[in-house]
Amino acid sequence: MNTEASTLNALNQAFSAYPQTIKKEPRVAYAGTRGSYGEAASLAFFKQDCELFAYKTFEDVFVALSQGFIDYGVLPIENSSTGSIAAVYDLLSRYQYYIVGEEEIKARHCLLAPKGASIETITEVYSHPQGFSQSEEFLKDYPDWKCIPYFNTAIAAEYVAEQNDPTMAAIASKRAGEIYDLEVLAENINFSQTNVTRFVIISREIELFENPTRVSIAFRLPHRPGALYEIIGIFSVFSLNLCKIESRPLLKENWEYLFFIDFTGNISQNTLVNLLPIIQEKAEYFQFLGYYPQFEAE
Repeated sequence: MNTEASTLNALNQAFSAYPQTIKKEPRVAYAGTRGSYGEAASLAFFKQDCELFAYKTFEDVFVALSQGFIDYGVLPIENSSTGSIAAVYDLLSRYQYYIVGEEEIKARHCLLAPKGASIETITEVYSHPQGFSQSEEFLKDYPDWKCIPYFNTAIAAEYVAEQNDPTMAAIASKRAGEIYDLEVLAENINFSQTNVTRFVIISREIELFENPTRVSIAFRLPHRPGALYEIIGIFSVFSLNLCKIESRPLLKENWEYLFFIDFTGNISQNTLVNLLPIIQEKAEYFQFLGYYPQFEAE
């Protein structure tokens, strides 16, 4: 658990070294394989000046970080069409690591299949659950297809290529199709053409890169009237913009929730030093997740 003293001490140490820079040629992990959106986010954030490692699951990335195999992890945390990636929020709470940056990647899903396959031959489709959710309008036209959840969109494409079965297809990026030599049977099948996935860059330590503007925290509140209202009001007092609220159930305590909040605004070291103890005093549990630059489209 992040105590008030340890959180503020770590923050003050990070501020004393501000602005920090990304480690030289860092080892970076993402969930998926070549051609995944996680790979694209990693390359975009680190400007290709990194050593990439692909892992099968989100938790595999956290484990690699905990064991010191990597310097940073890159994970999807929310999608503009289908919302938050609950598993990543749960893992952030469990492993107590920090968000040090973010990257946004446009999702352009395609239906991919081995050469010689066609829409008519397909009976099974593989993808990450988010890939299915974001392509649900397209999939409604094919109710007989069996949609089989897989670890990741690109891993699904790789698997379909290995099977070389004309009855199997994957929902993944066009680049994944090119890498695994699959045909594009349908392009841009996600129902929103402005579909964007927000990725977070995580680290074992608090790191403050240049021009941080977004803060992420998590907390649990006592069961009493007005508890959430009281904390929400604090952000208005400090003239901060509350831009994200997410709640996740606690696995070992029925009907208890952990709230995740992102806020932006004119945030200084002094603001955080004064704000965070107030929130900690009102919360039964508090976790500081990060203070980092927001993504800016080029």
